[in-house]
Amino acid sequence: MSTILLNTGTASYNDLIANGRTFHVPPYQRDYSWEKEYWEDLWMDILELPKEKYHYMGYLVFQDDNSKSKTSFIIDGQQRFTTLSILCLSALRLLKEWADSGLDAENNQTRITKLTEKFLGNFSTSKLTITPKLILNKNNDDFYKSYLLNHRKPPAIGKLKPSQKRLWGAYEYFYHILKAKIKSQSGEELASLIDDQISNSLIFTTINVSDDLNAYKVFETLNARGVKLSPSDLLKNYLFSKAFESSSAELEETERRWQSINDFLGKSDLPTFLRHYWNSRYELVRISNLYRSIKTSVQSPEEVFDLLDELEQLAPVYSAFENPADPIWNKEQRGFIRSMNLFGVSTWYSLMLIAKQKFTDEEFTKLLHELNVITFRYNVISGLHTNEIELVFNRLSIKIFKSEITTASQSFEILKAIYVSDESFAQAFSVKYLSTKRNKNLVKYILVELENTISGTSYQSEDATSSIEHILPENPTIDWEPFFPADEQEEYIYLIGNYTLLEETLNRKAGDKAFLLKVPFYKTSTYKMSKDELNYTEWTPVILRKHQDKMAKWACSAWKSHYA
Repeated sequence: MSTILLNTGTASYNDLIANGRTFHVPPYQRDYSWEKEYWEDLWMDILELPKEKYHYMGYLVFQDDNSKSKTSFIIDGQQRFTTLSILCLSALRLLKEWADSGLDAENNQTRITKLTEKFLGNFSTSKLTITPKLILNKNNDDFYKSYLLNHRKPPAIGKLKPSQKRLWGAYEYFYHILKAKIKSQSGEELASLIDDQISNSLIFTTINVSDDLNAYKVFETLNARGVKLSPSDLLKNYLFSKAFESSSAELEETERRWQSINDFLGKSDLPTFLRHYWNSRYELVRISNLYRSIKTSVQSPEEVFDLLDELEQLAPVYSAFENPADPIWNKEQRGFIRSMNLFGVSTWYSLMLIAKQKFTDEEFTKLLHELNVITFRYNVISGLHTNEIELVFNRLSIKIFKSEITTASQSFEILKAIYVSDESFAQAFSVKYLSTKRNKNLVKYILVELENTISGTSYQSEDATSSIEHILPENPTIDWEPFFPADEQEEYIYLIGNYTLLEETLNRKAGDKAFLLKVPFYKTSTYKMSKDELNYTEWTPVILRKHQDKMAKWACSAWKSHYA
């Protein structure tokens, strides 16, 4: 095993900032949100410092520049680093005001010079500018240098970019909070707060990595230990860095496309989308190895743009997987997408991404049917492990990507490896337990599909007139105890065999009545499974199990491949 870290350690803010290094936020890094809640939280931490010798501030991840310059890129921790820099700047602004008003002017000017050199950068007497120790991303660095480092108020705050407004807001916040705290207007007290208490007592765990791939491994390790970091940023940063190699104009276009992808995805998780996209055309990779695979295959600006083009085209399709009403689907496809969402699995996403891209609409619909059947049998009812089904889907995806397979029937030759046989499916169905407290929509879907199978109808599960009837009620009366003892009722109530489909009005009338009192309501139903199939004189555990066995045979017909 190779070592991925250059070194790790613990350091105070003073140790980090006073070591002569320059810290860069990568130029392609996203804007961070310096929200007021964050400033307030930091200040509350600072107020606790007199009560505790040290205050732990979490992880900082650095990547050293490969050149001989003493430069470190801040892979994680940009917000904490920038906010502390702004805190120092606000203190210097206050010292400058006091010095300009003649208050301990000479000593305060000395404090300004020394604190600036220590925490912010070196002042050039010829250029009258500061060479900063912290360099922000391209959207914020000019603002940081021109206004904050020079204590200049922007001419039109309302026209600033959102991130620049937040930077200025933090600067104003700390200025006013420090002014209120140091009521004595003592430069010595203010300098001591910054130079002694804050810089020496705020402690970080520092992680220095050799390259961006190792940085990603660090993110994985920290996330596995519950540290809230953002590995998706590193994937984005790599792509942006490659675009940046071309030109700043190309970087801006990359940012536009990236934002477009995010807009389409909405609530969907971007790294998961990237993984599903990658697995739709290449050998299966887990999220932990995704970055390595992308970096190996995407190495030039041209390849970055090709990748982003495809992602931008497919993002609307991907987001539509969770939205059956999306106009991208026709009526038949809409029903399949709706039911697949009820199943609560996403292993089919990669396969459907490439099939939607490569298949005709007719063949795509046929494949959707096959996936609906296979996933219901494999995942929902049989509860088999997802690893095998994902591997099979990946093998098929690659063949579709290479145009070796172009139809649903050809696809089934690979999919049949995970097609649960009728015998195994019926056995699993005959003992299936699904609680309507957690899976009400899924249970109704199952009942509607079974009804359509035995009666030749085409009801939709979202039909508001149909409802789930618990034959043994969820809250049985004492009349049920001779058939289902009170201490055993729970194990029968949520068996699939205890459900039937009934009109809402009839369901209310049937209520919690004993079985024989419910039968007249069943007989007046339009649903065959209630009207004709519940022809029993009593409802007992034995009869319930027998009825579920019968439903399992219906299920074998309801969820059956066209090619098996």
